[in-house]
Amino acid sequence: MKSEASRPLKMSQWKKYFSEARAKRAPRPFEITLASVQLDAATARSVKLERKNGRVDLIAKTRSFSPKVIVPKVKTVDARRLRRNPGFRELDGFRPAHLDFRALPQELVASLRQTNRVRPAGTRTRRNTSTPTSVFSPDERFTFNDTAFPWSTCGRVDTAAGWGSGVMIGPRHFMTASHVVNWGPNNSAGWIKFTPLQFDDTTPFGTAFATRIYSWIKADGSDLLDRDETAFDYVVCVLERRLGEVTGWMGSRGYSTDWDGDAVWGHIGYPFDLAGGKRPAFVGYQAFDSTFTRSVGGRDSFGIQHKIDAVGGQSGGPYFGWWGDEPWPRVVGTQSGENQGGPGGPNNCGGGNPLPELIGHARTVEP
Repeated sequence: MKSEASRPLKMSQWKKYFSEARAKRAPRPFEITLASVQLDAATARSVKLERKNGRVDLIAKTRSFSPKVIVPKVKTVDARRLRRNPGFRELDGFRPAHLDFRALPQELVASLRQTNRVRPAGTRTRRNTSTPTSVFSPDERFTFNDTAFPWSTCGRVDTAAGWGSGVMIGPRHFMTASHVVNWGPNNSAGWIKFTPLQFDDTTPFGTAFATRIYSWIKADGSDLLDRDETAFDYVVCVLERRLGEVTGWMGSRGYSTDWDGDAVWGHIGYPFDLAGGKRPAFVGYQAFDSTFTRSVGGRDSFGIQHKIDAVGGQSGGPYFGWWGDEPWPRVVGTQSGENQGGPGGPNNCGGGNPLPELIGHARTVEP
């Protein structure tokens, strides 16, 4: 489906255009991986399953513990070597019938909400004290636990170096920030795991590991992000299984500077200051302020500056909007850096035509 609308919808229009829909029974059962443990071969053979009071335990018998069990590294593809494809198309999303649909996520009931321990910028402080400055007053983020589409497509990204956020953008493809990836030598990266809509320690859609990563640039996070790294701070990860057939996925679109100032973008991420990065947080009614352009591999991408509330853990989380009557939102950028130029400076994300081009290439090569 291709919408004729040239501009994304304002968030106040989302519920006007889209009515809630109840899930339909899936024609066949889905398999989801609730946990994955890397073991040595001998220990793996001894594993047994125990069920008790709704809990499932995997129990292994062993006489020794091997320190040599290492999760295999992920292969990577440098997209700068790809031939230019001026005719690439922006890919649609997928809204599964077996999931409920809601245009806005349901907020948590009061008893489950957590107090934000980080004060927004501009909060008055006592003498000789300070506050983080990547959340702009008032803080409009809220945590949620809603498995309806499209919230089902967003999730937590874990690596050996920490965590970030991501979103499904294909049947077995998710997008996150380049600086979230634990880049390694010899065109490799450390393990990376995606858990859609993780909430505390519950994983309603299971987990999956990436087998390959497509990127324009490797922002290794060892230093401050420069402008090239910010503008191209997005990667496509291919998963070991087709998780998107369960969660659905968002579409994509190259950002246009015509939309600067339009308060139309939603964002989801796993911030450290709300429940320690264990709960997804949503913020909406937000605008991008301005852009700068950087070129890598013959492609031009935007560093998009904004004052949308973002802290550590939200990196890689999608910025998305809705167009016309399309039944899915489209990703236009991923959260990148905070406090550009110093405390109080804008937050930013990466986006532009190379974003859907990268998604399209990964989905074509590894459907």
